[in-house]
Amino acid sequence: MVKTGSALLERARAAAAAPLTPYRLFWLFALSALLGDGVEVVFWLVTRGQLTSRSSLVLGPFSLVWGIGAVLFTVILHPLLSKSNWVLFFSGAFLGGGFEYLCSVIQQWAFGVVFWYYGHLPLSLNSHVNLIFCLFWGLAALVWMRLIHPLLCLLIDLTPKGRARRLTAALALFLALSTVLTTAALYRMDRRQAGVPASGAVSLWLDEAFPDPWLQARFPSMHPPEYYGE
Repeated sequence: MVKTGSALLERARAAAAAPLTPYRLFWLFALSALLGDGVEVVFWLVTRGQLTSRSSLVLGPFSLVWGIGAVLFTVILHPLLSKSNWVLFFSGAFLGGGFEYLCSVIQQWAFGVVFWYYGHLPLSLNSHVNLIFCLFWGLAALVWMRLIHPLLCLLIDLTPKGRARRLTAALALFLALSTVLTTAALYRMDRRQAGVPASGAVSLWLDEAFPDPWLQARFPSMHPPEYYGE
């Protein structure tokens, strides 16, 4: 069993060392977004006793922050695979903290809402990121590059290419449509709360399909800045 596990990990690491391709990056994004959503759902269930949505999209169980973060980690840290664990750790801490900060600022600017808030915690940087959590980003980067990323690369490489191409096209189309729909729904929510009435069939449909209570249930961590006293 030990030899089998060691051999599997060696194959996985060999797969991870191969040059990055758009096909591989897409599936790293999709699988990480799916796994990240699942991790957060389980975390909330265990720590808070709540079974709640943690998806970034109105359709599908995908966390875009996890997916984009995984791709960002992979692209930037891939050249560091031969470096020490400490190099990967501190690189991941800096990269993850910066990515989380940027995502928080962009979401608040684009939609006028806050998806996570650290202002009540010590070592918070403008409430967008917590320096202690940056250490968890560093640990996540280390585990990702040394274990999870290699295993996912091996899984991707073992998938029959003919079937994978059709599945890739279908999933890419679904994610693109869901992302556009999510952006439109959140923008329309922002306009509703600003007192702007619906004008046209699309706005009316968005108001009916994605009212504020539905969106709040779908994104339970989403609140206006005033909710946190900002």
